[in-house]
Amino acid sequence: MRITASSAVLLAMLSAVAPGSVHAQARPDQHALARDLAHGNAGERGHALAIARQMPPESIRPELRSALIAELERAASLRKEARRRGVFLTELIDPEYALGLSSVVADLGDPRAIPGLVGSLGAGYKVCRALAMFGEQAAPLVLDAVRSLEETAQIDDALLVLRFMVEGAAGQPLSAATLQQIRSVADRRLTGRQHVTTLWNAMDLAMALNDSGLQQIVEALASDRGEVIARGVTEPDLIEKTQKLARDRLAGVPPLPRWN
Repeated sequence: MRITASSAVLLAMLSAVAPGSVHAQARPDQHALARDLAHGNAGERGHALAIARQMPPESIRPELRSALIAELERAASLRKEARRRGVFLTELIDPEYALGLSSVVADLGDPRAIPGLVGSLGAGYKVCRALAMFGEQAAPLVLDAVRSLEETAQIDDALLVLRFMVEGAAGQPLSAATLQQIRSVADRRLTGRQHVTTLWNAMDLAMALNDSGLQQIVEALASDRGEVIARGVTEPDLIEKTQKLARDRLAGVPPLPRWN
């Protein structure tokens, strides 16, 4: 992976506050960290985040917590702006910084972070797990993301979050209305032309829902190459892999990753 100049600066900051260092042993000035996150330049924000990453989530007080959540929302907004303008994210914000920010906020377990975390879909498992554990509280925004987003990584992560929710990540069952909406988006992503990984995630979600209608679609994909091709998957190896995954799910082989 190519390391940009801004990423190198951030990595250097992270090293400077490694566990066991003088900086890590000192009690951070959380007011100053919150101020730098809200009003600092890129270097000051990066330094504040690097220190926050070394702090146990339970030690982060409300002011800093709010600043981290607000900064994640800003990063998510910049990601959306980059897509709108058709520019690389690096032109607006350091992706390494945005990734580190999403990781810190995911660990907070604060429901106020739900919008920013939804805006950070595509950042990987940690964000997905954090959103899934909010359950019903996060479901409406995640469902909106599945319906409206165009970036494959974000759609795939949103489908993964919904599967985790259905599998019980929050420890409480979802409402009948939410489950019906999840069935609807699963059906949508199982039909029509889809990116192949989106189709795979939709199959995983469909089987988790234990819905007979959705299962029939997965059965058709498992048995008929033409059904896979109709979804826009035309490469022979991807057709074969899609059918194998469909057969595995029908046979009860659990999908990966798991939420627990």
